Amino acid sequence: MTLNIRNPEADQLARQLARIDDTTITDAVIVALRETIRNRLRSETPSETARRLLAKHGLRVQPGHRPAPPEVYHELDHDLTGEG
Repeated sequence: MTLNIRNPEADQLARQLARIDDTTITDAVIVALRETIRNRLRSETPSETARRLLAKHGLRVQPGHRPAPPEVYHELDHDLTGEG
């Protein structure tokens, strides 16, 4: 699978990070994504992330809401990818 950066700013930032780290653009993007994911996971709980994303779209968690079981996400993933 490929990642194609079409945004000029994203391309420039990826190249700048690659120069700073003395690495390839691909490795720079991987490192940046890993660091961002790690930082996000440390900075907020999954519930906080859900609330933030819902608020961004004008929604909120309903009182008494219970999380969906993990099986739901597995089924959703397969529905989206068209796999089994």
